[in-house]
Amino acid sequence: MERGNAILDLGGNVEALLRRDDMLPSEHVRVGERVRVQLGSVSPEPRGPQLMVNRTAPELVIELFRREVPEVADGLIEVVGAARDPGLRAKIAVRALDKRIDPIGACVGMHGTRVQSVSNELGGERVDITLWDETPAQFVINALSPASIASIYVDEENNSMDVAVEEEQLSLAIGRGGQNVRLAAQLTGWELNILSEQEAEEKAEREVTELIESLMKQLEIDGDAATALIEAG
Repeated sequence: MERGNAILDLGGNVEALLRRDDMLPSEHVRVGERVRVQLGSVSPEPRGPQLMVNRTAPELVIELFRREVPEVADGLIEVVGAARDPGLRAKIAVRALDKRIDPIGACVGMHGTRVQSVSNELGGERVDITLWDETPAQFVINALSPASIASIYVDEENNSMDVAVEEEQLSLAIGRGGQNVRLAAQLTGWELNILSEQEAEEKAEREVTELIESLMKQLEIDGDAATALIEAG
């Protein structure tokens, strides 16, 4: 240990630096302890290359599942992506390349042993396993689990989605400190706006009103004609 940073012995006279900022927030690495890390970068130094490793990268979760789940190691299940709030919670997206396999069940393991092993390695970090879907809206619905989604409006131009949930589902969808929606957004690659059903309806009505006014002005038509155009798509 050196000023809170850890110098790791990788064997063969090779060392790596695990900085305090790249450790899990609540963990304390001790001399003689074995730790699993992700190689982040290699920087050239006069005395030789410096290996920089970390325990906070999303890729570490993926590699831990590859070690714990034979189906992932054998290429029968793909971990499509991962998002992390290091030390607290992570989400991974999985899909089966063999349709006979349940990817979530395989990653959870009998009585949760496989996912628990990954969690223990990360200091008790909770890991949510999500089913990947080629349809972006369905992938977002899966990623926001355990919240139930009422409806979704997809704005492909701005790469965002308005996600409407029932009032009692709002806190679950957003998560403590926005954690659930933040991780779901990182995992899916979409900007997510969580709204109550009433808020979603009011926003839709405002947008329709603005569109009607825009069409009336640009096309020089009356409100009925503009409304008919909108209803016709």
